Amino acid sequence: MDKYFSVKLLFESTATSSKNEGKIFEERIFLLNGKSREAVCDLVNKHFQPDSYENADGGINTVELVKILDVFELVDDLSESLNLKEVYSRYILFDKPTTAEEAIELYSLDK
Repeated sequence: MDKYFSVKLLFESTATSSKNEGKIFEERIFLLNGKSREAVCDLVNKHFQPDSYENADGGINTVELVKILDVFELVDDLSESLNLKEVYSRYILFDKPTTAEEAIELYSLDK
């Protein structure tokens, strides 16, 4: 029986042109179904192959998956409404007392 998973991925985009050279990292979260975490990771790796295209400056942008950051199995029942269903969660642990504002700043949680 297939299960639903939320998969958090990190992509890297490298741009080359005479005007602008640089890298952009993008965090994306996808909803997938599969029999196991391993099957979902295999699907992600097969689907997201490096892709290159010409940018507006005449250079080349290359976008590629660099890492599967997390795989989260959904436990909510999705057979009815999708409203208020949890699709991703992680715990952020600290060794010392930390305020919410400090956690937001350290992990860029507000971006």
